[in-house]
Amino acid sequence: MKKLLLLLSFIISMNVVLANQYLTLGTGVKYTLDDLVTNSSGRVTYSSGSYFINDTVIINTNDTVIMNTDATVKFMLNTYIGTRLNGILLIDPATAVTFTANNITDGYLGVRLDSSYGSVIRKLVMEYAVSFRINDCNPLLDSCTFRYNNNLASTSFGNGAIALFRASPVIRNCSFIENRRAAIQGGANISNAPKILNNYFYWNNTSNANVPTINLGATNATGLDTAKIIGNTIIGGSTASGGIGFLPVGNVYAVINGNLIRRNRYGITLNGGANINAVISYNVIDTNNIQNDPNLGGSGIAFSGGSSTSQQNTIVTGNIIRANLWGITIQGRSRPNLGNLSNSDTTDDGKNRFINNTNTTTDSIDLYNNTVDSIKAENNYWDTDDPLVAEQRIFHLPDNAALGPVDFDPILTAATLPVTLTVFDVSLQGERARLVWQTATEENASHFNIQRSLDGRSFATVAKVAAAGHSGSVVNYQANDLVAGINSPALYYRLQAVDKDGSSTYSSIRKIRLDNRSRFAISPNPASSQVSVTGEGRADIRIVNMAGQLVFRRTGLLPATGIDISMLKKGVYVITITGEQGTSQSEKLVIR
Repeated sequence: MKKLLLLLSFIISMNVVLANQYLTLGTGVKYTLDDLVTNSSGRVTYSSGSYFINDTVIINTNDTVIMNTDATVKFMLNTYIGTRLNGILLIDPATAVTFTANNITDGYLGVRLDSSYGSVIRKLVMEYAVSFRINDCNPLLDSCTFRYNNNLASTSFGNGAIALFRASPVIRNCSFIENRRAAIQGGANISNAPKILNNYFYWNNTSNANVPTINLGATNATGLDTAKIIGNTIIGGSTASGGIGFLPVGNVYAVINGNLIRRNRYGITLNGGANINAVISYNVIDTNNIQNDPNLGGSGIAFSGGSSTSQQNTIVTGNIIRANLWGITIQGRSRPNLGNLSNSDTTDDGKNRFINNTNTTTDSIDLYNNTVDSIKAENNYWDTDDPLVAEQRIFHLPDNAALGPVDFDPILTAATLPVTLTVFDVSLQGERARLVWQTATEENASHFNIQRSLDGRSFATVAKVAAAGHSGSVVNYQANDLVAGINSPALYYRLQAVDKDGSSTYSSIRKIRLDNRSRFAISPNPASSQVSVTGEGRADIRIVNMAGQLVFRRTGLLPATGIDISMLKKGVYVITITGEQGTSQSEKLVIR
């Protein structure tokens, strides 16, 4: 009898635990949000246009939850949506699925993917949660927005807007806005190798803790996987926040390429010896001086750690390091490679540009070798053509007998820089964006990629223009980009100057506005028997009366002339033209 009572007690306690969550059946079922409302016995409800997660929802093994229509999902305190082994979460709406808190002061836990090998998350807006936690899996997160997260004191669910635990997700084209702690976080001794591609980071770590925006530790114990941080924009705001940091207990294999890192306490920091294997290439590391205390930070790139028998395998090449308190600082026995022309390897040929790095303690300080080691830093540009002036921008053995020397000869001069861009302008002329640019010098330049963006963050190449290659005089360029049919209030452009060895640098970004222009012209208006629509490409033309009834439709190439409207009654209609790229323009049409 006692055994039976104990068994009943165990069953009751298990029911209490399960009562705090909804677990799907685990039989290969695919659920929508509406299915969860129907089957979850009140754990998921719908009211006044929003779904409510009243208790935690767990997607069981082999089941799938699909959110492919726009929706707002409000979570109660201490709830989340998660997966078990092989449970799958698929989010891919037309515009957005928004995960938010029922009470933004209380917040909620967020999302937890455990061993979820097929999950794909697109166009998710997640706000006021603790974290999006990814354990033991590699999902795709694409075109998502993470904002105002980490808003609870507890970090046991996840420390960072995205928290990684033995995970290698692809995180691309996402925005991270004003999260309280790091935007992307991995443990110091936990191997994570995320692919962080073309994302926009703005003013994360609003709590002003001593953490970088991207805060990672070890990437892989055996070197079989590599963390890639490529093409991102990382803008700081809090005085204690850094840009990118690796402080591992374990090995790091990392590529940091083509990022804009601006207005942080520091740009990039790597701490360690031979366990660090990284390439830092063709980034713009600019004005990382927000704390404005050279004793506490302000380095464009900071290296530390290592020992006499364990020094970093880090190559630094092709970066623009500008207007930081310090350009590069080296401490301990880390010994990075900033440029070595004496070996056959061409990936470490320097080509960094140091410009106006200075602080009140040490004026014009591009490189501070605060170690006993000799440092290779050949073939870099030190904002001067004079090696004697370059020497003054480097602190090493000649300045302090206890320090190691820096080998910085030969130096790059202005005439040997791949491209010196002096003019870059973009203007809207009709249905085309006109780009003009000018170079003062070119050396081994291959071509220019014209890159366009709808949001100023994620860019794609839309045209390629051959470079002069070698020139010591002014060269002028121009190009046109057809923007007819693009449905966006503005467009952003930048140039990617590509060297013959494949290296590249980026121009500043230019913006043109499209929201005030008419993409299609309708005439005459008012009309009597015929109307014409001018524009480019194919279009769908619809005329709707004031009762909302479709009274005319035609699809074909523009211009569409002589459209017969004589069968329509006199009155006011709405004519809508939808272009082949989704551009839609509507206006009143008066028939008399």
